[in-house]
Amino acid sequence: MMQYISENVLPVQDGLLFGLGLLTVYFGAVITGALIRSLGGAGSIGLTVLGRYLTGWFDYVRGNDRITINITLNMVVDNHLKFDTLVADRRLWYVWPNAYRVHLIRKAAKRTTKDNPVILFPERSTGKTRRGIGARITESVASVKISENGRSERVRLIPDDDYRAAYAPLIALVAEKCAYEGAIDLAIGRAMEEHCFVVALTFEQLDRRRARHLRAMVMYEPALLNLPEEMPEVDFEEHKTRYRTLLSIARQYREHPERFGVVKMWRAKLFAA
Repeated sequence: MMQYISENVLPVQDGLLFGLGLLTVYFGAVITGALIRSLGGAGSIGLTVLGRYLTGWFDYVRGNDRITINITLNMVVDNHLKFDTLVADRRLWYVWPNAYRVHLIRKAAKRTTKDNPVILFPERSTGKTRRGIGARITESVASVKISENGRSERVRLIPDDDYRAAYAPLIALVAEKCAYEGAIDLAIGRAMEEHCFVVALTFEQLDRRRARHLRAMVMYEPALLNLPEEMPEVDFEEHKTRYRTLLSIARQYREHPERFGVVKMWRAKLFAA
């Protein structure tokens, strides 16, 4: 009897262990799948938060706000430098939805110096350049086939000017804040005076170790062109950097006004006929 039991218990025991193994594998797969789905849903949010945190920390310790821009109105009143914010901090991709345009602006910002914080774009080459694979790909996607007088040919599309494309959104933001009422008054025939304000895209640095910040600086054109070289009174020592930036803008605007933006605003004439 004992021999019979020992011979039959072992197969039954093996069957039970095999069944328990299958159940373990099944429940393990179910739990793992649920865990993976949960981590997948929370993981993307977690990675986004972690990425923003690390980016913020990196910009904080380096004093480099690389993803925001604001627009300020600058003036000298009674030999005192004053300024106010026209447009508060905005994300770069809000102002320029084209990510490649943001890349070009940030690349140009890296080329600025303490003496010249104004954003400048490199001139495009008009001559023949080396025809590599990248140039061929660009030429293929930047050209279009047109038909004229019964003939078809492929012509190269002309990209927008870098300065015009960079300043157009800034001009629109300033005009939205300041110019719409005057434009409506002008349109309905009221006696108005036109005033021009220069917009300059800058990447200031207070010194070699502090505060790099992308800013669009706006100033009344006649006041900009007549800025005195002498430093006016300032509220804080670091504001002297801003005045030196305004002087740099004035010098470059006289030589190359096409590299800047201009906003036109209208105000009612004080003594209208």
